Amino acid sequence: MKERVERIKKEGSSERLMRFARIVKYQPMCEDAMKKVTETHLSLFNRDDVYWYHEGIVMDSSMLIELNRERVIEVDAQSRRLLKVNGEEVKGIEHNRVLDLSDDGERWEGDVLNNQPYGWGVLYDSENRMVYEGFRIGEVNVCYGRSYYPDVGVIEYEGMIFEGKRWGRGVQYSKQGVVMRDGEWMNNEPAEMRVTITKQNPLLFTCVEELIVDDECCCGMEWKVFDVSCIVHLRELKVGDECFGNTEELELIGLNQLERVVIGRNSFLQYVYNPKRDGMNPNRHFYLKKCPQLRELKIGRLSFMDYSVCEIENVNRLEVIKIGDLHIGAESFWYASLVLRSGNTDMI
Repeated sequence: MKERVERIKKEGSSERLMRFARIVKYQPMCEDAMKKVTETHLSLFNRDDVYWYHEGIVMDSSMLIELNRERVIEVDAQSRRLLKVNGEEVKGIEHNRVLDLSDDGERWEGDVLNNQPYGWGVLYDSENRMVYEGFRIGEVNVCYGRSYYPDVGVIEYEGMIFEGKRWGRGVQYSKQGVVMRDGEWMNNEPAEMRVTITKQNPLLFTCVEELIVDDECCCGMEWKVFDVSCIVHLRELKVGDECFGNTEELELIGLNQLERVVIGRNSFLQYVYNPKRDGMNPNRHFYLKKCPQLRELKIGRLSFMDYSVCEIENVNRLEVIKIGDLHIGAESFWYASLVLRSGNTDMI
């Protein structure tokens, strides 16, 4: 914290504090949006080790919410209505307007506010060819829409859009109308189902199936709670050695496709830790619940040593539990009672 304060003093506070203020305002709206939805297509970003924020699309039925660190946009794709921006209903939108965008003939036909595209409509190029149909605010396509091959008038892409980029579920077509790809997108590219978090790349995507964390990663205070529950398609979690030193709570709950969890040595353990001096930390908890496909759980030596709670519940297909090293000693969950629950039965 002292280093951050000195950096702000040195570089000037205005821009940095303004960015931080936007994030503080944005966070409650983001958390509220996450409670409403059943499907997430997000990235979790960290900037300057100061704050965390989500970016991407969340969805519930026909309602889509674009989460951006500058704004939160809510739309209904079925009724083609822009519902809210930054938590407030938008008033004064003019529907079925024709808006000239350039002297060359580019135009927008649809929803307009303050002489800018603001909602659902159709974008035409200077040759009167349809380029895009969907939600747009200002010069940016948002939330959901379809882009066209202008020379043949055939859909090129239809699906979720974040800040003008393919993001979330979407379909790409050829000029002949043949499906080229139907699946997840992230940042205009096909989404990777296997992601590795490194010191150079700390991004976390919620659509991944296999998540790997390199050694000595994710040890900042921003990882105080590591809740994996939003990564609904996760099949495997593999954490290296000496990771998540400042994490007080790991939650693996309701992951219906999770099959394997492997944690390395000295992870989820405070760096400067002396068991005789520090003892149990009552704020550090491990929860593994409602993961019906989980078959394997392996935890390396000394990991979770100072955790006070270890609860494993409703993992009926679990075949392998390995904690520590039989030849050296485990010392994981040194102060915690291991509670295994299946239905109404407890095993301690």
